[in-house]
Amino acid sequence: METICQKYRLLYNDEGVIRTPFLVKGQLILPPEISRKQVESAFAGQPPDIGYVKLPNAQLLREPVIDPVTLSYTGGYQYQILPPVNPVELIETDYNRLVNGPYALSVEDILDYLRQIASQLQSGWATVERVRQLSGRTSQHPAPYLDGAFAGLLAGLDTKAGRSMIDRELAAWGLPGSRFLEDWVEVSGQVVPGLASFLAQALPGSAAPQPEARTLIRAMPTRQLHITAGNAPQVPLISALRLVLTKSAGVIKFPFEATLPGALVALAAYTAAPDHPLTQNLSAVYWQGGDEAVENILLMPGTFDRVVVWGAPQAVASVQARASYTKMISFNPRYGVSLIGREALADLDAAAFLGATDAMILNQKACNASQIHYLEASPEQASEYTRRLAAILAQWDAAAPQFVLPTQRGQIKRLRRGKYAQADWQLNTREGEFASGVVMIPEAFDVLDHPMCRLIVVRPVSSLEDALQYLHAGVSAVGIYPESRRVAFRDVIAARGVSSIFPLGQCERVYPGFPQDGMLVLSELVDWKNG
Repeated sequence: METICQKYRLLYNDEGVIRTPFLVKGQLILPPEISRKQVESAFAGQPPDIGYVKLPNAQLLREPVIDPVTLSYTGGYQYQILPPVNPVELIETDYNRLVNGPYALSVEDILDYLRQIASQLQSGWATVERVRQLSGRTSQHPAPYLDGAFAGLLAGLDTKAGRSMIDRELAAWGLPGSRFLEDWVEVSGQVVPGLASFLAQALPGSAAPQPEARTLIRAMPTRQLHITAGNAPQVPLISALRLVLTKSAGVIKFPFEATLPGALVALAAYTAAPDHPLTQNLSAVYWQGGDEAVENILLMPGTFDRVVVWGAPQAVASVQARASYTKMISFNPRYGVSLIGREALADLDAAAFLGATDAMILNQKACNASQIHYLEASPEQASEYTRRLAAILAQWDAAAPQFVLPTQRGQIKRLRRGKYAQADWQLNTREGEFASGVVMIPEAFDVLDHPMCRLIVVRPVSSLEDALQYLHAGVSAVGIYPESRRVAFRDVIAARGVSSIFPLGQCERVYPGFPQDGMLVLSELVDWKNG
């Protein structure tokens, strides 16, 4: 990787400008040569919050640089130069090429491909480290979270986990999923020929020989478009991994916030196995979300077999509306909550520690991170829990200080002075500005008011049963304390649309083949065929 980066000056910080490559069906696409002066000229006159400019021969990104010590904007920018996107080049219509290429691979071929990419990343750790540092200059994630995301790249390519995902998520008829992904599999089943076959027996040609009626099933790979979200640097890798594990061809769209990690994974695939069928049928690119010149083509009926979309409500709704004739897999915006029984009053510190752990999942940016804690207690007891919880968050502030957007600080000030002025606010500050906090609100709270920046809302309830009315399909995960209450409520919570009901403090846990948003995702990405 480093040899290619040096040769073409890719993924380097050259006077605050980074040249970021794409992968298009196995071909490395280089950005054009543009000077910093030309880049700055392209953004001249644009409002400070505009981070994207499209040129005839390039795409330009602009992100404000964050001082790692003061956790505030420095006033400078980091720029990226990216190649343009030709959407037609991303589409595959040669089905013979697919059938004879990636679709013909064995599961062991897939796992060997993952090994090659992991080996490339491991041997090219200098490149990985440089991309991590470049990402850290503008990332709003606390440093330990970003470091953990990059450290986890190799774990995401673990072959044992990959095989488990295939065998569990594509399992059927008591057989492992790898069987169905590799070939047609005969399964037991009583064949019902149908009414027409029964009526045909009375016709003169009924004696015509017919083959034995066998029941065969296959999990067929598909052509996939993954439109990823930027709340986690790992999302492009997760999407690419799912595409590869299903032996599929497709496109990974980087999010604005994770173009550098996405390009790193694409570069690793290109350098590790440029001629491999999976690389030859993989594209990893960026375009500005909503660009009709690109999306009107890619979202046309028949262009892809699957469209996977993550992200904000408006982004998901926009893609769903325009890809209405293609099977959609959407990871909708969701949030987590905590249900804490009165048993916790005997040890509020322990409950606060566990509750804060669930709130701090991806620094409260993940869809399973807890935003609201429903505590079975009086308002006075809830106020004490609020103070204990704020003290725990102060420890998080010291261990993983966060950057808070000026708009988020402004939102919190407005909530304190207006809508929730009578609430019990316990805030931690850094140089006089919001760093984290907890607010106890006895009355109703609108989750759309939540700034998602290390702020936990505590709501006292007379019983946990009263909190069930606030659970719905928009809630991704619920952490419950104590365990006996979790077991008692598990079914009634699941029936309301919640995907995960875990012990308090464990809502981030995953395992190979786990259901996400109510789906075994690999099973949704393949086409189940009868043969």
